[in-house]
Amino acid sequence: MRLDELSMPLAALLRRWRQDPAFRRRVASWAWAPAREAQAAPTPEDLHPRWRAALQQAGVSALYTHQVEAYRAARAGAHVALFTGAASGKTLAFLLPILQALCEDPQTTALFVYPTKALAHDQLAVLRAWLSALRLPVAALPYDGDTPGEARRFVRERGRLLLTNPDMLHMGILPQHPRWAAFLSRLRFVVIDEAHVYRGVFGSHMVNVLRRLRRLAAAYGASPQFLLASATVANGRELAEALVEGPVHVVEDDGAPYGERHFILYRPPLLDAAIGLRQSAMTAAAGLIQTFLEHGIPTIAFARSRMAVERLLRMVRSAWIERGGDPEEVRGYRGGYLPEERRAIEKGLREGRIRAVIATNALELGVDIGTLEACVMVGYPGTIASVRQQAGRAGRRTPLSVAVLVLTATPLDEYLAGHPEFLLRNPPEAVRFDPDNLAILADHLRCAAFEQPLSPGEPFARTLDTDWIVERLIAEGEPFYRNPTDGRVYFAADRYPAQEVSLRTGTGDRVRIRRSQEKGARIIGEVDRPSAPRLVHPGAVYLHEGIAYRIVSVDWEQGEAIAESFEGDEVTEPIVEAQWRLDQERARQEKPWRIGAWGEVTIIGQVVGYRRLRWPGGELLGWEEVETPPVALSTTAWWLTLRPALLERLKEEGIYIGALDYGPEWEAVCRQVRARDGYRCRVCGVPEPPGHAHDVHHLRPLRTFRDLREAHAVENLITVCRRCHRRLEQMLGTRSALSGLAHLLHGLAPIFLMSDPADLGLLVDLESRETGGPTILLYEGVPGGVGFAAHLWTVQEALLEAAREVVGRCPCENGCPACVGPPGEMPDLKGETRRLLECILDPGNAGW
Repeated sequence: MRLDELSMPLAALLRRWRQDPAFRRRVASWAWAPAREAQAAPTPEDLHPRWRAALQQAGVSALYTHQVEAYRAARAGAHVALFTGAASGKTLAFLLPILQALCEDPQTTALFVYPTKALAHDQLAVLRAWLSALRLPVAALPYDGDTPGEARRFVRERGRLLLTNPDMLHMGILPQHPRWAAFLSRLRFVVIDEAHVYRGVFGSHMVNVLRRLRRLAAAYGASPQFLLASATVANGRELAEALVEGPVHVVEDDGAPYGERHFILYRPPLLDAAIGLRQSAMTAAAGLIQTFLEHGIPTIAFARSRMAVERLLRMVRSAWIERGGDPEEVRGYRGGYLPEERRAIEKGLREGRIRAVIATNALELGVDIGTLEACVMVGYPGTIASVRQQAGRAGRRTPLSVAVLVLTATPLDEYLAGHPEFLLRNPPEAVRFDPDNLAILADHLRCAAFEQPLSPGEPFARTLDTDWIVERLIAEGEPFYRNPTDGRVYFAADRYPAQEVSLRTGTGDRVRIRRSQEKGARIIGEVDRPSAPRLVHPGAVYLHEGIAYRIVSVDWEQGEAIAESFEGDEVTEPIVEAQWRLDQERARQEKPWRIGAWGEVTIIGQVVGYRRLRWPGGELLGWEEVETPPVALSTTAWWLTLRPALLERLKEEGIYIGALDYGPEWEAVCRQVRARDGYRCRVCGVPEPPGHAHDVHHLRPLRTFRDLREAHAVENLITVCRRCHRRLEQMLGTRSALSGLAHLLHGLAPIFLMSDPADLGLLVDLESRETGGPTILLYEGVPGGVGFAAHLWTVQEALLEAAREVVGRCPCENGCPACVGPPGEMPDLKGETRRLLECILDPGNAGW
């Protein structure tokens, strides 16, 4: 049925929106896909009678074409990968050959690997239902971090179908393989669900975990088939064959039916065209969710960070309560919630008691969360694949659905507003990883040697020589031992090396948040160790299920933060100071006015304070200092450096980049001001330490003056300590054309990568000792990097062109978050940034 023929509330709402001029003015694009009939195929003739009866009992009269194709390929002994849409029946497709084999041989075992515990527990219920329908007396059991210690022996001894996640396979199964000998010796199938999530560092680790699994299975006489299920990606065959390191039968023709689907790119209303100020995406999304709630339309919303989820939840729940709604009908869902909370929320969604859920991408994957009809996404999630996955969470079993992508005030979303075809016509991105990354590979060689000695010449890696790597590690003092008799290499340590290897950010070492210091006080959440200094530093406002807590203390060594209830109307934002060191340049591209390069770098970051912001509204209330441990990150980066000749040319036009010229009298002026202020900081009162002079700060920034004498007037100057000086500059938002360009490049880079905007860090170095000039650095937020920096180096021209397009199209006058960022004290930040781009892209046409 078409939209005009449907009588459901969502159809009425969409018809009203189409006729509303005010709503249509905010729509950058409205696309739709018609409903599609199922493509059925005959049930395979060799399907076991038990299967036929179970399908008939479940009301499945025919199978989809892709399900039958996958079954036949698996029965022929091939590794199989399905790349079909959300709710297309991929689970049944890989269960058909597995449970068929169990009907034939009840001793067969299968391992199901899911990227999250939530998905594993959801699929466990599906699997058990089919086992019951087939009347198979076989145990399907979960084995993850939530499995009680006393139950683990039972799982090892009785489990035929084991559901786990990569982390538990890596840390809890492979290192203890003798306990799993019976299971591994009969292992016939390994299911890798949601295979598209294994990209970057996570994917690189996953390949090595599977190498270790195949190696141990072979030692017990097994050679399992791999069955993969995934959302559609650009390089499906390449992804599947790289994960299993062998030929794979790929199934991509989707035979499942779909209801009518609408996709809306929504731009929040413009409040002030001159400064490019729009209603915040969060406020606009809250209004859309509220509209869906009022019309009785079950809704899921996605925000890009944990704190964004909590803030949006707070806004929607408060508005819903004001309208007499039940607060339990609106829930949040993200990492850091305790297992029992997540299970209760999932159950509430399936049963329809929860009418709206606001989540991170933790619910992007295929967890069954009921008959949702609407999806709201706050900002572009970083990849076309994620957009389609999130949009696909609505309409799984309904004749009509809508997904609304609310565009944020960022260069990336501004680009999408002008190029909706980027989302609508382009295929999903290619998934990339590097399992032979030396650091990652070395970690897994330690694990592999601990699990079973490495034989001479054993081809663990595909592109690097295993023996050479082991010899390097031995030379560096690693606890490897080579048996002089047979040459086999052992990892001679009294610990599991797997315990020291995290497969992904957000797992491994964590910081728990406890309600109070009292013994036995309730744990209210947890965060991964790398994120902890930013999220749970002393003084931070921590949100959980929409409830605010203030962090009063943190024991970094023990990994525990103490929180207390907080009733204030504010949130906090960390102030991070970062420095960088160039370790090795890999490649460079030299142009007349700039140099682009990439290579290995070390980033040293530290949270040194935090801003207190009024909630809602974002008004700055003040800032506080805080001490957190510095974090060193060895990674890869792409950087852009401006040549000295360009700086001189721009300076002639009054555009200053890098160090400003304070004039020959500056030192004398500083001595005068410091003496006037009694050699004390005018902000915090601290006296100058012996042998170290305080700074002198311009109340009205120097770059806004044309006359140095006016800028250096003593009434425009105050004495400040170095720390307060940094805070003042951050408070005032000191900007330049370089920072405007940095804002653009950082915001647009995810378009050219399969990455979340948070995957890249930004550092602006006005006077870089490493490169010899003003430098913009985009660095990868994971140790060792995953190839983003190298790819940015190859597409840097296209990235710079996209930046010029966005700054040219944005309607603001002097700068805004959607292009070069807020202008701060700069009278024409946008114009100066545009001029910088013109010069570095077209030096021959720059008018010089």
